[in-house]
Amino acid sequence: MQQVMFIVISAVTLISAAMVVTARNLLRAALWLILTFFGIAGLFVLLHAEFLAVAQVLIYVGAISILIIFAIMLSRGVMDPRARRYNDQWGLAAGFSAVLFVLL
Repeated sequence: MQQVMFIVISAVTLISAAMVVTARNLLRAALWLILTFFGIAGLFVLLHAEFLAVAQVLIYVGAISILIIFAIMLSRGVMDPRARRYNDQWGLAAGFSAVLFVLL
């Protein structure tokens, strides 16, 4: 049962982490980041490190993520609406990431 829970929580964490990187909307990326932090807290619970899980939820989900969301929402009006919101070098970064993944 514990191994099944590990696989499910790991899959959710990895998928949400990939969505953080690939999301084009910055606010949605921040929301995916919150799910990633919850997944990491779930992995801490499976490791019987309850203190680290609670600290993960309180510090990262409760403070850092909310701070990021406030920063995004407060700086939205400052951004130029005509500016591009994505980088043209995403293919190069994906290639380097794939090479690094294979090497690791």
